[in-house]
Amino acid sequence: MDRENNNLLKETFRLFYEKHSAGFLNFIRKTCGGDDALANDIFQESFFRLFRSSPAGLNEYQLKAWIYKTAYRLIVDEKRKKREEVLDGDMIGDESRVTHSQDLPIDMDKIFRQLKERERSLLWMAHVDGYTHREISRITGLNEKSVKVILFRLRNKFAGILRKSGFDGG
Repeated sequence: MDRENNNLLKETFRLFYEKHSAGFLNFIRKTCGGDDALANDIFQESFFRLFRSSPAGLNEYQLKAWIYKTAYRLIVDEKRKKREEVLDGDMIGDESRVTHSQDLPIDMDKIFRQLKERERSLLWMAHVDGYTHREISRITGLNEKSVKVILFRLRNKFAGILRKSGFDGG
């Protein structure tokens, strides 16, 4: 019976990985500002933790929220460590670390990098992955009403960046 359960867990994990890994890696890359090495490390660690913990009784949506929350926390922890290691604390905007995504045109990638890590993460969850305010709240630990307000402000900020970059929306 244990062997049968183990095989079922492995198959569930494999199917989940095949379905969600590409979008999940894109989320991590954007949140990390294009740092592919860091993104790959966090991607692997997130899936390793998911496989190791095998959270029982979770449906596909709950597993997806679980792994996004895990990655988000790993990214925050990594950024905190790097801030402690760098005397000037200016980790954002280190253009030498950034590579361009194949998913977005280079100009959009550059515009997206003008946002802070947390801002990129929230916009990605809301507008690429389609999470609701409540779902984002559960993943990030922010109050649901705060998520709504923050996203409203971020959309306005992003629109302003787009306008300054010559994108008028028309």
